[in-house]
Amino acid sequence: MISNLQNKTAIITGASNGIGMEIGKKFLQAGANVVFSDYAKFDLESLISGISSKTGNADSFYGNMQDKLTVNNLIATALNKFERVDILVNANRTIIPSNPLDGKEDALEKSLSQNLIATLNVSQLFVKSIIKQTKNRKNGEIVGSIINLTSIAADQTIPEMMPYSVSCAALNQMTRSLAVSFANDGIRVNAISLGSIMSSSLRLNLHSNPELQDSIIEATPLGYIAEPEEVADLALFLSSDSARFLTGQVITIDGGRSILNKLEKPAY
Repeated sequence: MISNLQNKTAIITGASNGIGMEIGKKFLQAGANVVFSDYAKFDLESLISGISSKTGNADSFYGNMQDKLTVNNLIATALNKFERVDILVNANRTIIPSNPLDGKEDALEKSLSQNLIATLNVSQLFVKSIIKQTKNRKNGEIVGSIINLTSIAADQTIPEMMPYSVSCAALNQMTRSLAVSFANDGIRVNAISLGSIMSSSLRLNLHSNPELQDSIIEATPLGYIAEPEEVADLALFLSSDSARFLTGQVITIDGGRSILNKLEKPAY
């Protein structure tokens, strides 16, 4: 069954709301232990208090994943609570609109630091922990899974979205590179490329630009904006044994929008 994550432990970054939170909830339903991680302590505490009243297999951690000491503490939190790590979902994303001609802006540096470097930091220490706990791994045995959240913005050319687009394109390539690097250790690495998903950032965007919703739907062949739960279903599959021979792939979930993109405004 693809829904069985019993006795596995997942770490989800960017998990205090939106897509990351829904992935964490989906994993809990599948039987996994889940560490919800994000910057916002208050949001995480509210989330975990609600979950903990129903189940004992959730914990929280807050901090900046660009700092390696913080990442070490995140991994230690998971190991101290659940004694193992098996799945990592890098769902933390930063979207910074910018003017490509403004040399004073540091949007590109910030986007790369948050969306790429932070993801690499967590992935490296996560893999080192798995290698330690699976010293007796059999040849061909799959012992871990990493999922990176990226975007169809990687292949789009909207000028004010350049920092985000560049960071997503880099993350796609890093996904493929890490998949090859970690394959001998039995760890799979894949990415989910998002488009036309009701993420927290898109919800805020629609609040200030309500007319944008009709434009997105018109540009999406399947004719609707998907909820985060649909991304969570895909993440669950990629984390399961049903996807054990799948690695190095960037899987697009956008209702067909990337093959028929009519939008002139950013909507990621």
